[in-house]
Amino acid sequence: MNRLFCLGTLLSGVLFFSACSTVKKEGPSVPAPAAKPRLAAAKNNLKHKKSKATELPPVLGGLVQSDSWVIYKDKQEEEFKGNVSYDNGSYRFRSDYALSQRTLQLFTASGHVFLQQNEPDGTVYEAHADHARFNYHTQKGTLSAKGKNRVMLYFRNNKQQQATAYAQKVTFNLLEKVFVLEGQVYMERPTDTGLNTLQAQKVTFKQLEDYALLEGNAKLSDGNRTLEAQTILYDGQHNTSSASGERPLAYGKTEQGTFAIIADKVESDAQGNIVHLNGKVQGWMVSPQFNNEKINSSF
Repeated sequence: MNRLFCLGTLLSGVLFFSACSTVKKEGPSVPAPAAKPRLAAAKNNLKHKKSKATELPPVLGGLVQSDSWVIYKDKQEEEFKGNVSYDNGSYRFRSDYALSQRTLQLFTASGHVFLQQNEPDGTVYEAHADHARFNYHTQKGTLSAKGKNRVMLYFRNNKQQQATAYAQKVTFNLLEKVFVLEGQVYMERPTDTGLNTLQAQKVTFKQLEDYALLEGNAKLSDGNRTLEAQTILYDGQHNTSSASGERPLAYGKTEQGTFAIIADKVESDAQGNIVHLNGKVQGWMVSPQFNNEKINSSF
């Protein structure tokens, strides 16, 4: 049965993308602006490199470029309007508008928001959204889109493997490495054997737990095999995968031929080596190899 349908194989590709949402690290967590004297600048730079990532310089205006920059001292806020940007080589940020609220430890941006993080090993994270919100104390935030627009997340590792995801809203917790994509979620990952795709109304990744949950019209495909169910679960820590709700359907083709299987619930180990079809199981398989066997001539 594992040659007909490998639930774990399809789901293992899902977690390849989990780290993508860490693009939000580059929000306001940037080095402090240099002081005027060169010696003081060098000491200041070293000091802030050693400080925690959540610490901020007194004002961001010396780091962030924009057409307009206004400081509200009483509220401890900084407002940036028009062509807002920041680029230090490792982190890039752009938007039409941004607001830093120090008392709330909150940084928000809106309008053509673009975020990029380049890791030393060549890994690249990107995000495009209409609105971004990040609390640099709790390390929680959101990316959202308005109207028919979609949030776009992109990831490419140092082996040039890449993945792209689209959703209406992305919620993340960088401390716990939890990422939730909501609203017509679609993800694709090119591979040597074809394009792996994922669709659902909601997808929850728990990166530290090797966990993924797809909810609402979930669909996984590796180009040859497809699984459709209301709920699809991958739990790497407990070595389990399952599909349930409204009779999960698996169909596609293998070396033996084409197939379609429907059951009340599909369960397997995380690798898809052992698959259990539970409840009322129905299905068929068309195999040219079987049809050409001599035994068929007697029928």
